Amino acid sequence: MKKKNRINIYDVAEAVGVSISTVSRALNDDPRISPKTKAKVRAAAMKLGFQKNALATSLSTNQTKVIGVIVPQLNREFLSSLVHNIEETAFEKGYSVIVCQTNNSYEREKTYMDTLIASRVAGIVATLSLETESFEHFRKAKEQGVKLVLVDRVTNALKDTTKIVIDDYRGAFEGTQHLIDQGYTKIAYVSGPTKQLMYADRLRGFQQAMTEAGLPVKQEWIKYSSNLSFEEGTRIADELLMPEERPNAIFTANNLTAISTIAYAEKLGIKVPEQLGVIGFSEEPFSAFMKPSVTSIRQPSKAMGQLAVQKLIEEINSDQNGSYIHQKVVLDTELICRESTQLRKSG
Repeated sequence: MKKKNRINIYDVAEAVGVSISTVSRALNDDPRISPKTKAKVRAAAMKLGFQKNALATSLSTNQTKVIGVIVPQLNREFLSSLVHNIEETAFEKGYSVIVCQTNNSYEREKTYMDTLIASRVAGIVATLSLETESFEHFRKAKEQGVKLVLVDRVTNALKDTTKIVIDDYRGAFEGTQHLIDQGYTKIAYVSGPTKQLMYADRLRGFQQAMTEAGLPVKQEWIKYSSNLSFEEGTRIADELLMPEERPNAIFTANNLTAISTIAYAEKLGIKVPEQLGVIGFSEEPFSAFMKPSVTSIRQPSKAMGQLAVQKLIEEINSDQNGSYIHQKVVLDTELICRESTQLRKSG
């Protein structure tokens, strides 16, 4: 028995009695094709078993129904949740997703950007690596018609770019105020690299809350980390807790360093929260189950992922005359109070 050749666009056009250009436009939901014709074409394509060739579509339209996602790491709860919600939202809207993990390397970020451009993705959602200080690779993508949305770690250097962020300043301010309300007065702060806007804003929020409360901001109690890893949290905790004069609370710019701070404090025999309050920014899934459980600033990863895709697709589908209005969307954080800062018992 002779094997049947693969069904192609010509077979669909013949079955419906229209041109191949009409079939192509109908399958790509072109507004120039009537709903009635689109329905006929899709029905015929389904009956014949025709499937669009994504590569051929990309060559003809200079674009695929694919979104690239560039993130620093996937082994952090916030980022893995962010990517999950980006992918779910994209799939619902008919887009596939390619995920690239930079491991906070600027060079890998540039390489992945070139790869995504070459793959003719329709748009890119990106979170900057900690090493990123130059943004020419993002400008290159935009110049070649690739739409871009930045999420979480963003920069003011890229104009005409939609950004989805949290209010890092307000989140840090409220976290610091919580420590003060609990009765902690000697508070240290562990920051990420302040060349990143989000860490600069978090540090400002901490400093402002301390100043408004009339508490001293001791420069020797402000520590900086290039990667905010578990090991870095332990190293900085040693610097803060070993001297005779030490803080009675530590606010860390991510949750992993808060966890390592608690572990190291207990190794030294320092009781949390009685002798040391600890709060971290962002959430890890085990924060609620540790003993003591860790007070955290929760970021709205679901809303950020959904909005990033929605705004990106809006721009992809907008007129190509440069009239699209880019936005900076700022979302609120949530303070999750747990045992690690419970100096004053509620009730």
